[in-house]
Amino acid sequence: MKSTNHILDIALEISDQAAELIRLSSQKIKSFKSKGEVSNLVTQTDIEVDKLIAGKIKESFPEHNVVSEELGSKNLSSEYTWYIDPIDGTNNFVHNYPSFAVSIGVYLRSKPIVGVVYDIPNNEKFFALKDGGSFSNDSKISVSNKDRFSEGLYVTGFIPYDENYIEKNLQVIKNINLNSHGVRRLGAASLDMCHVAKGIVEGFWEYNLQPWDTAAGNIIVTEAGGTVSNENGSQYNFDKCIVVSNNKVHKDFLKIINES
Repeated sequence: MKSTNHILDIALEISDQAAELIRLSSQKIKSFKSKGEVSNLVTQTDIEVDKLIAGKIKESFPEHNVVSEELGSKNLSSEYTWYIDPIDGTNNFVHNYPSFAVSIGVYLRSKPIVGVVYDIPNNEKFFALKDGGSFSNDSKISVSNKDRFSEGLYVTGFIPYDENYIEKNLQVIKNINLNSHGVRRLGAASLDMCHVAKGIVEGFWEYNLQPWDTAAGNIIVTEAGGTVSNENGSQYNFDKCIVVSNNKVHKDFLKIINES
């Protein structure tokens, strides 16, 4: 069995290679198409990076499961599963808006053990190892110490074409805006979670995310001292709603979400 440290080392190496490919593509005219909805975009770079990451995982860990946004699932009945988002924030990438990342999360028996999120425009690499802490470019990070919800800053995201959740989320945004320092939306869930881990925002929530959106951020937040749950306060297991906080404001955070 490979050590968790070795898995992290490989994940970091892969993220570097993926980031370089994305940087090169950023300098070119981007071709893209919609995946069913006008704002649900995929670029050729997404596909190329997905193939690169999956191929590198296969070289080092041929027996591991891989779940990726663009190439789907490869289930080999392993206890290890890699969740890949080649470009989290594809719409931002297409428009050169500086908020997109490579996200790689590794789970062992349904529990996160390694996470890497590479914020490419800002050249900031977040990573975490089970029981090893969370880091940003080799500096250890931790969630904020604010314990008053009203003094916090919060981030969210939502799928513009998903009518099942957009109205509800707009109400949540309204109520949090009225009871805090405000709400921001950057368009990349993995980075939103890392910003909680870094302590520059107090909380993040979103509906209807996919496993590759949150797998890496989950362990980066928890190893930084934060909390990741569903809207009922139970352990998050790729549920329909994710709620992330510095832990100190989590109870009030859940209350506002559920009362909205």
